[in-house]
Amino acid sequence: MPLDNIIIIGGGISGVAAALSLKQQQRNVSIYELRDGPSTIGGALNLTPNALRYLDAWNVLPKLLPRGCSVRSFELFNMVDGTKTAEMSLGNVAKFGYEVMRILRKDLLDALLETLEEQGTSVEYGKAVSEIQEIDGGVRAVFRDGTSVEGKLLLGCDGIHSRTRIGFVEPERRPIYTKIAVVLGLVDSNTLTSPIHFRDTAFNMSQNGSLIASYFNPDRRQIFLGALMQTEEEKDRDGWRVRGADQDRLREELKERFQDVKIPCLMEMVGNVKELSLYPVHKLTGGGKWSRGSVMLLGDAAHAMPPQGESVGYALEDVALFAELLKGCKDPSQLSQSFQRYEELRRPRIDAALKETEFRWAQGTRDVGWLQFKIQQWVMPWFLWLTRNKKEEDFASDVRKLVG
Repeated sequence: MPLDNIIIIGGGISGVAAALSLKQQQRNVSIYELRDGPSTIGGALNLTPNALRYLDAWNVLPKLLPRGCSVRSFELFNMVDGTKTAEMSLGNVAKFGYEVMRILRKDLLDALLETLEEQGTSVEYGKAVSEIQEIDGGVRAVFRDGTSVEGKLLLGCDGIHSRTRIGFVEPERRPIYTKIAVVLGLVDSNTLTSPIHFRDTAFNMSQNGSLIASYFNPDRRQIFLGALMQTEEEKDRDGWRVRGADQDRLREELKERFQDVKIPCLMEMVGNVKELSLYPVHKLTGGGKWSRGSVMLLGDAAHAMPPQGESVGYALEDVALFAELLKGCKDPSQLSQSFQRYEELRRPRIDAALKETEFRWAQGTRDVGWLQFKIQQWVMPWFLWLTRNKKEEDFASDVRKLVG
């Protein structure tokens, strides 16, 4: 019995990438998304060379080049005194095969969806999962609208609040609020009168949180601005929605937090930023179950961690590695062996990434005193230098080569 009729839950980046990779193997794939249309939430993503390598293999990269911006270096600034404390070079196409790209999440998803539609497959929207059931020879997904679908394999690519994980794979593993929220917005660069202090992307640290500023489109007419700041948790999602809808309050909070910065263009960006969006940052604990029966979790559904510039890359690596392993799986009876091998190959990389992310996330996102801030300013340049070689190895790597 062939391994066909693969169900993908989640029509975001991970889910559509999984569909593209499996369709290259001539698999029959169906993909379902609970929202009524493609998601437009989120800011500008960082696509590392290894992420672009997989997107190129899935024929998506040509659609990204006219939409994204090349990032040649990452710069670290101290907003308290206005100095640059570190810089990491990123653009080495000769070494990595690909550059680093910054692009809006929406533009990446649109490119993925366009490529999928060219291959004759579309996402079915408005399909919220109510139950996942093990059945003889496979798995069944039941939707809230009363319909259901059966397959030999189900991939849970439905993000940190995954219904696949919470409802079937590991119900007790719930998202944890990090006590950090992100406020995102876009700034027209021609509205700024002060010199822009960075080349491509800058991480600007203060005692009251940090500001990420980055170009993200080819003509560099706009700048992505993201504020990372310690924020008390709201009681529920409605509370976050109400808070995020209060544009005046968000803008005033940003101005108050960063009022003493010594980099003039950043204060201009805070004042000129367009519509703001507020997102609480959640994470999953390390470890956990990634599979059960004929169901496998990929991306944030399995190992969501705070954003640190490579989150999308990890999700695309998941897809690339799993799809490569599935090439040798000709029958549903071989799934458990493929699942086991996938986790053997993947968990060490994810565990190491989680440790690094936890350390980096602790620097510059929380309110700190003068001494702790001074320590952070000393530690971060050394951390970037010490991890540089490992980062370059990751940029040059291809997880598909792990499969013997």
